Amino acid sequence: MKKLGLLSLLVISILTSCAKENASDVNQDKIYTDYEVFYNQNTDKTWVIAKFRFGGPTGTILELDSTSYVTFNGDTLAYNIFYTGHFKEYAGRITTGTFKYENIAGQMFVNSIPNVDVLAFASDFDSLKKSQAQTITWVGSALAANESVGIFVGNGAWGQAALTWQDQDGASNIVLGITQMASLGLGNSTAFMDRQNEIDVTQGTSKGGKIRAKYRALNRVVQVVN
Repeated sequence: MKKLGLLSLLVISILTSCAKENASDVNQDKIYTDYEVFYNQNTDKTWVIAKFRFGGPTGTILELDSTSYVTFNGDTLAYNIFYTGHFKEYAGRITTGTFKYENIAGQMFVNSIPNVDVLAFASDFDSLKKSQAQTITWVGSALAANESVGIFVGNGAWGQAALTWQDQDGASNIVLGITQMASLGLGNSTAFMDRQNEIDVTQGTSKGGKIRAKYRALNRVVQVVN
């Protein structure tokens, strides 16, 4: 019963934090747009998400309603509360695509996703030593303008994780420092690595927006040692 109660509280918390308004209730020129196409090699699925907020990237979450809608490659995206945006899942990797968003004023905004290259962990990356900094060199091209790579390492236990980010043009590796790795638990952990290319939308309201393509490499189980 306690577990059920905690689960209920968690669900209520999620729903409360995702409070939203209808897009038709706000000034259409104040709607900020955020588009993402995320491919996960571990599942061989692509998630397509279009988010709308009032006033800017941290503004009130909006759901398109009335005559407003958003499509990706011709498919209408339905609102999904767990993604706080309009969402659709596809099998396989999608490398090109176009979002089309029409507001209740009949204005159409068209934006195509940028290209993002693939990457992978090196075959010999199998351990992390907490007592010294670790340089992780990925297999794949160096970063181009607007690209970044993030690595997360964790074992699923609360607080036993490390995160680092690289966005320098021309970079081909990333560094995990001992300060970042201090909280890692000894033993097996899973390393995740994402690459993204994010740019400003070419068509948007006065509040603008972002559009990105993301690629997640195959995860790697590593041994964390002292």
